[in-house]
Amino acid sequence: MKQALIVALVCLNAALLVALVFGTGVPTAQAQVVGGGSNYLLMTGRIGGDYDGVFLLDLKTRQVAAIRLDKNRKRMVPIAKRELKRDFGRKD
Repeated sequence: MKQALIVALVCLNAALLVALVFGTGVPTAQAQVVGGGSNYLLMTGRIGGDYDGVFLLDLKTRQVAAIRLDKNRKRMVPIAKRELKRDFGRKD
């Protein structure tokens, strides 16, 4: 009886190990790109010390814009827009 229980537990552990090694694959990340949306990047971060914001990077025009949420009026407020070519001194 005791030996049969040990054999059953060893078999169960072996089956779980096989399922763990071969059964779990890393899921692929799939972005939702529709109609040329790959020219933009969005990043979140802190603006100042009190506001959460969104940074929008336009890869085609090489501009970045900062937008924050006005919680009182419940709307997005643009803060600043910069041209990256000028900021980094690129001529192309």
